[in-house]
Amino acid sequence: MLGPLLTAVGALDAAGHMALDEAVLLGSPPDALILRIYEWEGEACTFGFSQTYADVKAVCKKGIEPVRRATGGGIVFHDGDVTFSLVFPWDRTCAPETIYKNIHRGIHCALKAHGTASGLWSPREKPEGVSAACFSRSEKADLVGVDGRKILGGALRKKWAKGLYQGSLRVQVPHEVIIDGISYEFGRPSLGLRPEWLEEGRRLGARYRSAQWNERR
Repeated sequence: MLGPLLTAVGALDAAGHMALDEAVLLGSPPDALILRIYEWEGEACTFGFSQTYADVKAVCKKGIEPVRRATGGGIVFHDGDVTFSLVFPWDRTCAPETIYKNIHRGIHCALKAHGTASGLWSPREKPEGVSAACFSRSEKADLVGVDGRKILGGALRKKWAKGLYQGSLRVQVPHEVIIDGISYEFGRPSLGLRPEWLEEGRRLGARYRSAQWNERR
């Protein structure tokens, strides 16, 4: 029998957040829609699963150890952003690009209702090469501000019939804006976590802190 839902987790470091996201993805029911808005213990840096550790380490602030995500994407410096994750049912017929666009479209609508202008970025031409830093340039369906700068980017992972989205918003807004944005596209998400997910997250944290994981390439 599943335990009661908890709503408060508290501040975690990068490894703790990455581990807890994986625990929720693996442990939640197939129809779960679970939103987490992070609280950070301090500044942090995460990077995409396929990136090279040495390249990331070279651009991190002194004293900050980068943590590899299980999702893709580039380097993200968590130094005042609003970071959030969503575990959701992933229909096998739905392309990753569509899910990415839907999440960002929902946040765009919520930002607009909050009085913050943004737009979904659509490039005229596909940019050449790969950008290591997530916010150094915009990708298709990222959110940009009125000045054209990227304000929301994220990355996805699929596991069975569920998905994990991890996003970084560069605009300070109340948490209700994120909740409303997800609700526009997916319905009202749950903010609760089960004790067994928290326990699994603590167990998985050791892997996300290990050199074997972070320096695997």
